[in-house]
Order: sequence, then C-alpha cells, then structure tokens
Amino acid sequence: MRAWHAIVALAVAIGACAVAAEPDPLAALDKDLAAVGTYDYDQDSAPLRRVADAVVAAGTDVKQCAAIEERLVRALVAGKTAAGKSFLCRQLRMIGTARCVPALEALLPDPKLSHMARYALGRMAAPEASVALHRAMGKTKDKLLAGVINTLADRRYRQVLLDVAKLAGSSDPVVAEAAVRALGRLGGADAVKALQAARAKASGKMRATVIDSLLLCGDQFLADGEKDAAAAIYDSLEAEAKSKRLRLAVLVGLVRARGSKAMPLLVGAIKSSDRTLQGTAIGLAATLEGKEATKTFVSLLPSAPPDAQELLLRALGTRGDPAAAGAVAAAAKSETEAVRIAALEALGSVGDASQIGLLAQTAAAAGAEQSVARASLVALPGDGVDKAILSAAGAGDPKIRVELIRALALRNASSAVGALLAMAKGEADDSVRKEAIRALGALAGAAQCDALVGLAMSPKDEKDRGAVEQAIGVMIRRLPEKPDAPLLARLGGAPAAARPMLVRLLGRTAAPKALAALRTALKDKEAPVRDAAVRALAEWPDPTPADDLLTLARTSDQQTHKVLALRGYVRMAAASRSPTGMYVRAMELAERAEDKRLVLGGLGTADSPEALKLVMAYLKDPALQNEAALAVVQIAGRLQERDKARAREAVKAVLAVIKDPRIRRAAQEIVNEMEKHDAHILVWLASGPYKVKGKDSRGVFAEAFAPEKPDAGDVKWVRLNKGGGAWSFNLEAMYGSLDHCAAYVRTQVWSPVDQDVQIEMGSDDALKAWLNGKSIHANYLNRGCSARQDLVKAKLKKGFNDLMLKVVEHEGGWGFACRIRKPDGSALDGLKYEPRLP
Repeated sequence: MRAWHAIVALAVAIGACAVAAEPDPLAALDKDLAAVGTYDYDQDSAPLRRVADAVVAAGTDVKQCAAIEERLVRALVAGKTAAGKSFLCRQLRMIGTARCVPALEALLPDPKLSHMARYALGRMAAPEASVALHRAMGKTKDKLLAGVINTLADRRYRQVLLDVAKLAGSSDPVVAEAAVRALGRLGGADAVKALQAARAKASGKMRATVIDSLLLCGDQFLADGEKDAAAAIYDSLEAEAKSKRLRLAVLVGLVRARGSKAMPLLVGAIKSSDRTLQGTAIGLAATLEGKEATKTFVSLLPSAPPDAQELLLRALGTRGDPAAAGAVAAAAKSETEAVRIAALEALGSVGDASQIGLLAQTAAAAGAEQSVARASLVALPGDGVDKAILSAAGAGDPKIRVELIRALALRNASSAVGALLAMAKGEADDSVRKEAIRALGALAGAAQCDALVGLAMSPKDEKDRGAVEQAIGVMIRRLPEKPDAPLLARLGGAPAAARPMLVRLLGRTAAPKALAALRTALKDKEAPVRDAAVRALAEWPDPTPADDLLTLARTSDQQTHKVLALRGYVRMAAASRSPTGMYVRAMELAERAEDKRLVLGGLGTADSPEALKLVMAYLKDPALQNEAALAVVQIAGRLQERDKARAREAVKAVLAVIKDPRIRRAAQEIVNEMEKHDAHILVWLASGPYKVKGKDSRGVFAEAFAPEKPDAGDVKWVRLNKGGGAWSFNLEAMYGSLDHCAAYVRTQVWSPVDQDVQIEMGSDDALKAWLNGKSIHANYLNRGCSARQDLVKAKLKKGFNDLMLKVVEHEGGWGFACRIRKPDGSALDGLKYEPRLP
C-alpha cells in the first residue's frame, strides 16, 4: 500500500475506535514537504517518495488535489535547494492548476530551475500557464528565452506570435532559431509573413531553418483545407529549390495543394533524369483523380525508360482507372521483363474481360510472369468477367482452360458450378476434367453434394475417383452443416470400389449417424471397407469413438489396425477430460517400442503428477529413455507453478541420466527458471546519481560518466545499503524518485579457477556491464526488473574480478538484479563477493 493510503487507513481505524481525536493525514505530508525544501541529491529520499505517493493517491479527488497542491506551492516558495524545488515542479506537473502558476512563473528566469518550471507549466490545461510563459519572454534571455519560446510553441499559444516574430531577427542565434522554429509550429498567415521577411535576410543554416518552418506552415494549411495559402508558400520556394530534399518537398506540396492543376510540374518531374524526383512524381501520379490525369500518364509510357515505365504502370494500377487498360495491356508485351510484370499486375486493377485471353495465356506459360498473371486473372474487375472466363474455359488449349477453371475457383464463381459439373462428367481431356472436379470442391454447396457423390459412383474414368473424393472432402470442410445424408444414402448400394471412399468421407462429417455407419463398417465382409472404417475412426475429430479404438487396439487380429487404433486413441487422449487414465490404458496396450514412444509423446502434453510418475518409470529403459525424458521435461515445465518440489526432483532425475544435449538444455532451463531468484549478488558499492542537463535516458545511457573512465580519480563509491531485497535492489531507496539518470554499482568476484560463466542480469530500465574493465553487455530499453532478463557469456579469471553495472532510469521504477552461474545456467559454487574497489 502506498504511504498516502496507509495514512488514510490509519486515520479511519482510529476514528472507528472512537478513543482519540482523528489525526490529520496532511500533517505527515507537511512534515515530508519541510524535508523536501532542504533536500539535496546525496540525502535520504524517503520524504520525496512519500510525497510522490500522496500525489498519485490523490487521483481525481478534487478536494484532496487542491489541498496537496496548496502545500506543494507553499513548499516551492519556501524551498532552499534546487533539487527540492525541481522535485516539487515535477509533482505540480501532475496535479497543478492555475493556482500554482504564479509560483512556477517566478522560477522561469532561474537558470537552475527554468527548465523544470517550464516542464510543469507546459503540460497544464490552464490558460494562465500560457499567459505566464508569455510574460516570461520579457524576463528571460539566451537559452532560457529560447526554452520559453519552445514551450509556448508546443502549447500552440498563437497570441505570442507577434512577439516571437520580432525575435526571429535576434542577434542571439539560439533565440533566433527558436523563434523561427516556433513560427513554423504556430502556423497561420502572420507566421508566414514573418518567416518570409526573415527569409529575405537569412543565409546559411538559418535560411534552411526558415524554409523548414515555411514548409511546416504549408503542411498546416493543407491540413486545415487552405490549399491556396499552402500553394502560395510552395510557389515562393520553387525558384530556390536547389537541394533534392527541398525540390521533393515543393513538388509534393504543390501536388497536394493544386491536384490536377499541378500536372505540368508533375510531368516535368517524371521526365527528369533525377531518379529520386522521378520516382516521387510517379508515386504522386497515383493520387490525382480524373480521366485527364490518366490520359496524361498513359501518354508518357511509350517514351519513358523501362524503369520509369515500371513505376508508371504500378501507379496506373493503383489508380484503378479502366481507361488505362489498353495501354497497360500493350505494355505487357514489352521486351523488358520488369515492365511486363508491372503491366500484368496493373491489369488486375484496370483490366476487364477483354484481357482474359492475355492473362490466361501468360498464366499457362512457365516463367516469371506466370504467378502475376494468375493473380490478376483472379482479381480482374468488371461485370461479366466470371461469365467470360467460363465461356473461354469451354474450348481451346487444355493448359489455358485449366488456368481459367482454377481462376473461377479462386474467384469464388459459384455460378459456374453447373458447367463445371458437366465438365467433370463428360470432358475428354483428363487435365481439364480433373481441374473441374477440384474447382467443384471449392465452389459446390450442400445442394450439389449428391451430384458429386453420384460422380464418384460412376466417374468417366476410374482414375477420377480419387480427385472426386478429395473434392468432396474439401467441400465437407467448408460447409458448416456437414452433408452426411447423401453419403449414407449411397453407401448400401455403392459399387465395391466406391464403398471405402464413402466410409472415409463419412468420417470427415463427424456426424452421429456417420459414426454408427463406421461401427457397422468395422464388421463388413470386404477388407478395404473395414480398413477405411478403422482409419476414419482413428481420425475422428473428437474423443467420442475412443472406446471403439481401445477395443480395436486390444482385439484386432491385424497389426496395422492395432497400430492405427492406438495412435488414434492416444491423439484423442490429449483432447479428453481425463487424459492420464487414457494414456495409462494406451501404454498397457503398446507392444512395440515405437508405439510406446507415441504414448510418451502424448503424455508430454499432460500436466498431472500421475502422468509425471508414469513417464519417469521409463527413464531407465534405454530404448525409451530420451522420449521419456522429453515428456518429463514438458510435464515438469507445466507442473512447476503448482508443485515446484516435485517438478524440480523430476527434472534433476533427467539430468542425472540423459546425455542428449537438446534434452539436457531444455531440462536445465526449467531448473534455471525455478531457481531464478536464487544466489543473487547482494553486496555492492554504488556511485550516483548521474544526470546530463537536457538529455533523456537514451542520452544518459550513451554518456560515459566518471566510473567508466579508468583514469577518473574523483569517483565517490559508497556501500549500497538501501533498497536491497531477497534478490534485487531498488535504487530509488538509495537515490530517490528520479528520472533520466544513472547509477553505477560494482563488486569484486573471487573465483577459485579460470572459468567460463553466464552472468544473468535484470534491470529497470537500461543496463550496461563491464567485467575487469571490459564492456560485456549493453541493452537500452524501458522495462520493469525481473530475474534473468539478460544472459551474458563471460570468463572469470582465477582470483578477484571487478564487475560493474550501469543502471539507467527512464521513468517510473529503478532497480537491478545480478547473479553468476555456469554457462548452462546451473548453480555455480565456490564464488565469493566483496564490495570493495579493485
């Protein structure tokens, strides 16, 4: 519970007892705030943490927030140290209102506190904050004035625009640059006027900054729908657009502002020899609307070089205007492969039925264009395309007809089902007939199931029966209502060659009547039918026929059927409510080593102590040892949360007998995870905190402070004696609730021998590590601390080794954890740790 919550809870308890007057919870806050007023970075930060907790605990309670804000303001006014006042500014950023603005405004001219005061004011919704910052422009100079200008621009406070415009010509380059950049962010006609005036006088770097701000103004005009105002800015910059970056920005801006009216400019850029400018212009071509734009881009195709033709074709495809279809189709016959591919792809967007022949012919030919042509044939838009494809598929080159039929299936052209059924029954060409059968699997519905089953009964060619079975199977998987009735109706009178197929398909329906039919088929006089029934039962999608399979596994006189039944039974065990019992019965029936391996593999999916006990019995069997060990590891991994002792014992038993490195690694990793909070280093020296003015945590992470420099002799190291837990350290207990800072910790590690090790670390947030002065790890990220987040291979020398960590705080918590293990993560004995300098 946070400190503020604890205070409130204590007050409630005392009030309930009615034995004394209710204490004022704010009294404790006042005491902590008095300590904050004289706080410095090397002092106890506990009062700061309690104040921060109280601010957070106040939440949205308006009355509490007001009371706390009043006290924060009093403490800020009375504060003696920059560290304390900075902390109070951070709290006011979270809770402050217009009431705290005067106190924060008073800090804006202070070089040590101006940044934190702006940090607090910049976030406030209160308009008084903007007014205060505006007033501060007359009380600050140099970098402080630039900072105030930046904050006002961030707040989009347009009332400051004229004053900022005057500073765009300041003799102080820092202030002038800040003013120019602020004008770009504030935007509007007055900002543009001021920037154009500054541009006339500026040169070098400042001129580039002015232009960047003008571009920002133009973008803002576009966002607001003021296209003429935006165009005026881009027009003014066009004449001096010498750099590639500026030419591109002007081109994009003018096309966005003027649309098709910018066509001459766009055409000129497309004809340019500058490939970057040309590519950007062609990309913009896709955004312009209208037939005339399409006509213009089409006219550029013949004279453009191949790489530009490719880009233009892709742009035309993106536009999707059918008016380009003829020119795109012509480009599909180009001598350049990349152009042909781009044209074929574009036809999928702009083409119509007249391009079916071209696409189908290309799809039927091997080559780089085949897959593109197939995709475009499927995507081809327009009314009547399905009908035209079906018509073309009726005659001609069989290879082309196969492509057309495949496209109908992928287009989900259900209207073609009747014609495809006719092809499946009577087409002379084998390849076309079988493609029609496959298409029916994708397109036919329940109403056509009987016709397909009839086709299986008497196919044009006996070799078609397999394709028909596959098609019906695909159809069954697609349909929500599984059509078992047509299959059952045909089963009794089906020819011998078709009955096994019907039995297999009934298994795919998973219907209750189908299951009854399969049970009957197990006793059929025909061996192929019995075999099909066994296979269908073994593949049944739920455990309903598990007992049937168990009986088969026990009683069948055919080894193949016994194996199939056992495999099906093991598969169903994983989906049952009591898998362990089923696995026990399966193991009793398993006769061959491979069958026992199958059961052990299934047991690996269980998570019960009973399953673990059953599997461990096979660790001593050389023929099954590895499979049993793998199952033990898998079960223990799931069981460890409920029964860590049993899981640890089982995995250690695996490590004692198994040699397979893959299984040993998996087993050791489970042990490592179970022991992840063991044997952490709990003795450290510390140095810090370290900050860099104006830099965030990434900058602090990159900065090499004194502890990283071998020749630095002024580093102060103290015993890390606060914030220690059972396995980690909370650095806020040592240094306070800070953000964007770093601390260093180090210790001496004594090793009895030279040895390879794994150093396991966790951190909140970023982390660096050195061993004996050599960098071994760096990981910048924002995260909470947990054990074993970073695993680093290293080598300890005999004797003492110097280990140093840099822990960088972003925002929020701040802490670390570290331990040293064997290279595989297992426990390493014999190390000693001493918190001393080398």
